[in-house]
Amino acid sequence: MRNWSFEQAVIKRNLTQYGGEVLREVFDEAFREYKPTRDYPQLTAGFVLSYVASRLLPRILAEKEARERRAAAEVSGPSAGEVAAWL
Repeated sequence: MRNWSFEQAVIKRNLTQYGGEVLREVFDEAFREYKPTRDYPQLTAGFVLSYVASRLLPRILAEKEARERRAAAEVSGPSAGEVAAWL
């Protein structure tokens, strides 16, 4: 991309906004999908976070929210004693 300070700024901004777990998933998915070309032989953090992440983030954030909802539902369900008392 432009220079190292740009890359650092993009990484910091996205880490602050989304967190490390989400960014790891973004980078994993970006490297899985990326096909190197002669003009662009490698991925940089700035490129991924500036151009590729906008396509990947909605799906990754939706999956994370669904996982959190499932975990909360498992934790907040009634206990066996509550069910027995209700019956």
